[in-house]
Amino acid sequence: MKKRKLLKISAAVIPILLIGIMVYLYFSFREKKEKTEALKNAPAFHLTTISGTSFSSDDMMDGAGIKVLLYFSPGCHFCQAEAEELSKKYQNYKNVRWIWVASEPLDEIRQFSRHYQLEKKDHIFWCHDEQAVLYRKLGISSIPYFLIYDRNNRLIKRNPGVVKLEKLMSITDENN
Repeated sequence: MKKRKLLKISAAVIPILLIGIMVYLYFSFREKKEKTEALKNAPAFHLTTISGTSFSSDDMMDGAGIKVLLYFSPGCHFCQAEAEELSKKYQNYKNVRWIWVASEPLDEIRQFSRHYQLEKKDHIFWCHDEQAVLYRKLGISSIPYFLIYDRNNRLIKRNPGVVKLEKLMSITDENN
């Protein structure tokens, strides 16, 4: 008798549980898809540079050429490797606008940019995302996180995680 009662309860609970999981997955997928769709054009944002000036999406879109929005962390070893590579090969990528964004304190971002001798390079902007507003808006899941926009400010590549600069540039060369 107890087995029958348990079976009846299970027969009612399991379908309800499965429906709940399916509804949750549907809405999670939909939300992720909406965030991805929103990235197809450069997102609106307002940040502060390491020099204390304002930097917005309008500043990023101003000017022709490829734009690379790179969300990073100064303590991230992969981000350090990306900065090291850019420091060594900057001459090859002077036509690209690099927007490095982190939510760590301004001093850490400033030290990072100085360490890799990229602080005063043309077309490289170092920005602070106070309270990680842009991080949440973009739905970032890992660091480093690359968003690459063409001269028309349309997304050509979204890359969560590490990517070689040569690979990035091959993508940008195709869209230049």
